[in-house]
Amino acid sequence: MEAPSVSAEEKHRIERVARFVARDRDGDMAQALLLRLLKITRNGRRWGFLAPDHPLHPYYLQQKVSEQCRILRPRPAADR
Repeated sequence: MEAPSVSAEEKHRIERVARFVARDRDGDMAQALLLRLLKITRNGRRWGFLAPDHPLHPYYLQQKVSEQCRILRPRPAADR
């Protein structure tokens, strides 16, 4: 899934957050904390993609799942 037309900066921000949440031991809690910060700061322009009703939320979820799969995928023996 390609991100709907967004700036490179916003795309990079979404990918960074998705990577952080995917790598965190308790990613659900990290995501919940980020959502709480979104509500407190009301900075929807910067962090709105965390909200399920945001148009970029599916892209964020896809990036998070992609990173989780990458982490779980065993590396080929030649790379070790």
